[in-house]
Amino acid sequence: MAIWNKVKFFYDTMLGAAGSTLTATSAAPGCEAGNVHNMLETNMWKASGPADPQYITFDAGAGGGASADYLAVHVHNIATCGATLVLQYSTDNFAADINDAFVPEALPMDRIYLKEFLQTAQYRYWRLKITGHTQAPYMTICIWGNSTELDYASTSFDPHSQDAMANVNLSYGGYVTGIHTQYVERRMALRFEDADGALYARVKAWWETSGLKHLFVAWENANSQDDVFLMRPDTRFDNPLKNGGAYRDITINLKGRKA
Repeated sequence: MAIWNKVKFFYDTMLGAAGSTLTATSAAPGCEAGNVHNMLETNMWKASGPADPQYITFDAGAGGGASADYLAVHVHNIATCGATLVLQYSTDNFAADINDAFVPEALPMDRIYLKEFLQTAQYRYWRLKITGHTQAPYMTICIWGNSTELDYASTSFDPHSQDAMANVNLSYGGYVTGIHTQYVERRMALRFEDADGALYARVKAWWETSGLKHLFVAWENANSQDDVFLMRPDTRFDNPLKNGGAYRDITINLKGRKA
């Protein structure tokens, strides 16, 4: 029987940290590098042309540094333009010290890309290297940082639950006369019963840090590595204490547009 992994959240990122900067080799008008970490699907970074390579470079600032164990990218053309991705880190702004966090990869499809790797030490300089492309690359969301492992869900859930947001027109006789589908929404309901303080601390840190913003969710990334979804939580955060306050029942309801 295949061994499952616990549910993982990918939201924690060094991008946008106080005192840090994020720059790109080039950017089309209105498509600056800073757009990639606001977790919205309505803006993007796009190179101003096909010049190769392209870099998105993070500088934590004097005295700063951060570690990472994942890279996540959503809504992009990296596969279409034939590019290869690698995340790099450095102690000297890539003058002589250049390290790859993982072996460079060519993406097979323009879908959510999640790459996990061994957690690094803290480094001031990081950059995403994009090379081999035949046209200007772009990406809507791109973050890297440290993942958050939760636990196994206590109750059953359907990771592929979906709700079609559609207008269905019916005749007086009940016949379908037309269907207009706006989009399809994923839904996921996670429940962790009798959660200890350590698990609740991780969940609370996510809520306090990320709030209602999008995050990447991997419900079981050992045997279902393609099932990584961009989702957002409901507005309610309520995880009642039980057994004299020793444990909590944690409920997390998530939803997100099916890409």
